[in-house]
Amino acid sequence: MKILSLSVAILMLISSCKSVDEVTPNKENSSKVSASELVGKWSPTYIQKSKAEGATWTTINTLVALPVIEFTADGNFLSDGKPGADCCGWVGNKYSYQDNKITFSDFKPCPDVMCIALACDGWKVHQLQSDTLVIEDCLSYSKFVRTK
Repeated sequence: MKILSLSVAILMLISSCKSVDEVTPNKENSSKVSASELVGKWSPTYIQKSKAEGATWTTINTLVALPVIEFTADGNFLSDGKPGADCCGWVGNKYSYQDNKITFSDFKPCPDVMCIALACDGWKVHQLQSDTLVIEDCLSYSKFVRTK
């Protein structure tokens, strides 16, 4: 499952097609907000930006729907309504939020799978408004909108 997720992420980065308005992650957009503002369901916008210098926001094309993510008030992280941890992932079933950083815990053990080691220690929140969430993960920046 993790290999599929990683493959989809790489495919999305490779198959980007058009530019969109840029939301520059910077100190002005990353003022500290409370964890309660993060709570809720967030739908992917299919707008991503690589971490390469000079990269621009692009709309990605993918044959696989990206999951709706959810942060619950009691510290659970869900992906499409199910526990968010996946095999070999850096995302767990639980999260904590402090200083604009989402740190995951309660990872899924995968003893029968060989995993590629990535040094990821959570997501950095670059923008969190009532209807917009921009996060930085290990590979890229992603934009989400709150599900109503």
